[in-house]
Amino acid sequence: MLKNKLIYKTIAVFMAVAVLLIAAFGIISVYCVTSRFENEFEEQTDAAVSGGLGAAVQSVMSSTDREFVKQYEIENLIRDYTAQLGLGQNRKCYILAAPGGEIAAPTYLMQDSLTKTPNMVDALERHTKGGSAGSGGDVLDYAAYLAPLNDTAGDYVIYVTDNKNELHGVVNILLIIMLWMLLLACLLSAGAAVYVSRSVTQPLRKLARRADSFARGVYDMPSDLNRTDEIGSLSQAFNHMGRVMSKTISQMGADKHKVDVILEHITNGIMAFDTDQKLIHINPAAAELLDITEEDIPLFDEFFDKLDAGVCMAEFTYLDKYSSEIRDIIYNGKHIRIYFVPFKMDNDRTAGIVCVFEDFTEQFNLEVARREFVAEVSHELKTPLFIIKTHTETLLNGYLDDKAILKKFLTTIESEADKMTELVRNLLDLSKFDVQKFSMKKQVFSIEDMLRGIVSRFALEAEQNDIKLELVAVSELPQMYADPIQIERAIVNIVSNAVKYGRKGGYVSIAAGSMYNEVYIKVKDNGYGIPKSDLEHVFDRFFRVDRARTREKGGTGLGLSIAKEIIESHGGTITIESEYGKFTNVIINLPTATTK
Repeated sequence: MLKNKLIYKTIAVFMAVAVLLIAAFGIISVYCVTSRFENEFEEQTDAAVSGGLGAAVQSVMSSTDREFVKQYEIENLIRDYTAQLGLGQNRKCYILAAPGGEIAAPTYLMQDSLTKTPNMVDALERHTKGGSAGSGGDVLDYAAYLAPLNDTAGDYVIYVTDNKNELHGVVNILLIIMLWMLLLACLLSAGAAVYVSRSVTQPLRKLARRADSFARGVYDMPSDLNRTDEIGSLSQAFNHMGRVMSKTISQMGADKHKVDVILEHITNGIMAFDTDQKLIHINPAAAELLDITEEDIPLFDEFFDKLDAGVCMAEFTYLDKYSSEIRDIIYNGKHIRIYFVPFKMDNDRTAGIVCVFEDFTEQFNLEVARREFVAEVSHELKTPLFIIKTHTETLLNGYLDDKAILKKFLTTIESEADKMTELVRNLLDLSKFDVQKFSMKKQVFSIEDMLRGIVSRFALEAEQNDIKLELVAVSELPQMYADPIQIERAIVNIVSNAVKYGRKGGYVSIAAGSMYNEVYIKVKDNGYGIPKSDLEHVFDRFFRVDRARTREKGGTGLGLSIAKEIIESHGGTITIESEYGKFTNVIINLPTATTK
């Protein structure tokens, strides 16, 4: 875990660099000290031998003096050159006899045991002269051959050797100094590494916390790093990125909210599925239309298989169908049209399907009603036209001279023509109501006088049908401001139906009164009544409760439709209460108008 920390990596790197530098410095220092020591050794010995020591030794050893005299003189010579040669406990000077290499002088060193070195061998055997200093392993030595001055003299070698103890002491001191320097360098490098790493890691930690805040959705928390280096530039980049992300996320949130609001308030149902067939979104209109919740929706194929839509996700994901598909279904009595629209990702691969549900039940019913309307109009016109045509052909085929038949047929033709005229007039009035272009000629009139006139108008017909027709004024009726012709037309249609289709021996009661600035008119009869299943359709155009009986009486099925349009165009209401086989009660409510 520690190796993953930047501070420890930095300390390790700094210490490694410090160790390498100190080690390199130590190696170079040891090398320089050793080289200097060897060079000084060679220069000193070579200068001494060349400067007179060699000649003096050569002269003494070649003399005919007695041996102890020679030894005495050699010892004096060596003593004289002790300072120049640096002789001492660690460095000694020998006079060796060639070619065997025995110690010839001085006598106080004859007990020493010398190991032959390459320099010694070269001087003894090859008779080299001076400048032959070498490290020779554990010792540093110098050997110079001295040629005899006469034929009776022997061959000798001046041999100077140093056991390097002084050099080793200096090197050891140098190594100790290097160790202390190394320890100090490690401490300094560790401190520098901590400082450098903290100067880097602390702002990086702050930037990391800033990145974490981005992940949590907090984008407007600026970094407080006041630096002008690369880390400062990085901090400024983070601040800029935070501002841009905050602005972008806010815009995305606003766009998403806008889309959500649109989807929630759009009238069409919308559902979205991904390529894994899982539901992504459903708006309230779709949930209400299909009477489901988001938790009730299974995978795409299973869901639309239950709806009997005849589609599957594979059609869009594997067959690369990018055009929309349309399916019409019937669900819970509703006619629903489904549009399947694939949507893509950036790489043009299908990412899912958007399903748009359109409830066209009303349009379907309107189309059915339109077709029925055309059929009804055609049928209503067909019968009188057929009668007119047959009666006309009959007259043209030889009955024009028969006055009785001619009058009868012409009366029938006129009656059927009046029916067609009335039908066409009613249809034209209804179309004007549909487009709200029906003109009203409003004026002040007495609704009570109008009702009495209607009762007088249907009195004879009611008497012929053995129906009791009466007007009951519950309270004093106020004056009204409306179109009296249209109001009378609506009430006449209702009273006409009650009288025309009433039960013999029954009654038709017209009650009127006023309450809360409204006039109510109730037309009640104890006729055949209306089945409960037909009550919601009685105001539909061309609707007849009993078609056979209605055609027999000459009805077209438009009377109540026109009455409803007239009453509602005056701001009133009309309702029907009925129990099949017992009674029918039509209630009209109209607002009074005391002022124009």
